[in-house]
Amino acid sequence: MTRLSTITLIAALAALVWGCAASQRDAGKQLNPADPANPRLQAQITADVVIPKPTEPCLEQHGFAIMYFRAIRDEYDRVSVLGEIKNVGSGAKGVELQASLRDAGGRVVAVGHFCPASNKNIQPDEVWPFTYSFGKQQGAAQAELRIVGAFRTMDILNIASTTP
Repeated sequence: MTRLSTITLIAALAALVWGCAASQRDAGKQLNPADPANPRLQAQITADVVIPKPTEPCLEQHGFAIMYFRAIRDEYDRVSVLGEIKNVGSGAKGVELQASLRDAGGRVVAVGHFCPASNKNIQPDEVWPFTYSFGKQQGAAQAELRIVGAFRTMDILNIASTTP
């Protein structure tokens, strides 16, 4: 999928569903007791709920802030997470996110790691859209999102321009 079609898909989905699963002040209530250093956002998987976009970040960690996060199920039982992440740090860097799906009993049914900007650094104050599709997931009832970490990436597309 090209970057343009991914952004178009995100824009279409975002027009349907906006909002965070939790505000930053509520994130502490959702910590995994076994992993208190890794706060997570949680959301019920929906298809038709519209929530206003928050005025403050939902979760902030590693120099990045989740501006909004939703989980949706389409008519074919495909589950996707989508949202926006902002670089709130002072340097350009990449970010890795982890999305997990749980069933109604709280058991993990799927986990995915992804980097929203792929091989590009996100500039300070830049907001970047993200989406991750789990495919068909009939038993999934809840989604979680975690900021795994930040990293510097080489701009591999412009490496030739730096050689004499």
